[in-house]
Amino acid sequence: MAKWKKQVKRSDVLMKEGTKNDIVVPVMGATGVGKSTFINNFMGTEDAVIVGHDLKSCTAQLTPVFSRITQPAHLQGKRLVLVDTPGFDDTYTSDSEILRRIAIWLASSYDSKMKLGGIIYLHNISQPRMLGSDRQNLEVFQDLCGHKVLSSVIIGITKSGDIPQEVSEKRCNELSSTYWKEMIEAGATVYPLENNTTSAQSLLAIILQNIKLSTGPSEPRTKAVEIENQVVEIQSEVVDLAKLVPETKAGKRLKATLKEVLEMQKKMALQAENDTERQKEYRDNVNKLDAQISALKVPFARRILAALGLA
Repeated sequence: MAKWKKQVKRSDVLMKEGTKNDIVVPVMGATGVGKSTFINNFMGTEDAVIVGHDLKSCTAQLTPVFSRITQPAHLQGKRLVLVDTPGFDDTYTSDSEILRRIAIWLASSYDSKMKLGGIIYLHNISQPRMLGSDRQNLEVFQDLCGHKVLSSVIIGITKSGDIPQEVSEKRCNELSSTYWKEMIEAGATVYPLENNTTSAQSLLAIILQNIKLSTGPSEPRTKAVEIENQVVEIQSEVVDLAKLVPETKAGKRLKATLKEVLEMQKKMALQAENDTERQKEYRDNVNKLDAQISALKVPFARRILAALGLA
């Protein structure tokens, strides 16, 4: 049994029937950004995946949606696998568990020889500022992907219709020069999405058109038969290097971020000593954060083996 499978839980969604002709495109971003809506728009239906209409998240597990590719010609007949993913600020599921589920699904698709076509990262531009959860999402996302794959990332701008066009453009320019700057410099592109099928399919067309086919050193391009493979950082770490999810770059980043939030909540609890209700809320948050950080701890025996170069 592959070592990564030891991290699988009974409730995990895995790609057990994936093939080398499958093209995977994860759709990622914070809760409520419009991931499920985007996939439904692409599929031209309202029920490919469940869409939430309030602040509670609906996607706690990863949900793959399948479509047969008709264009471009060099990918005709292959299967597109769009993956609806939960955000790291899920209503009911901890961030550490969300990361584990994403890592395990990606590991299973990689182990099945499925090919990564690209990654869609959605951002709600109607928000007046980057929230802490948005920054956390973005930082963990970049570590999960790794620098080499960022050129295959499209940042999809959602909900621009909820605000004036000039405000949307200004915010997009500001984000492109700050939070998204590193990704864009690495080759990521920004795409303004409209809430309809045409816009969703146009974005996917860009990803599919850019997918290359691999050839042997002496083969002519016309005889290419396999999709050129891309591997996100966490796939290589979990499958090839047999790391535990907490040992990955994304796992370490998430743990460090949670520790920062934990210290902030502790300080706020002390400042609210005369407000019983608020103090209880902060203490509840501290307990939840403690549990998440514990879930991202690497077992002591594992740390010793790693220090000896035996893990």
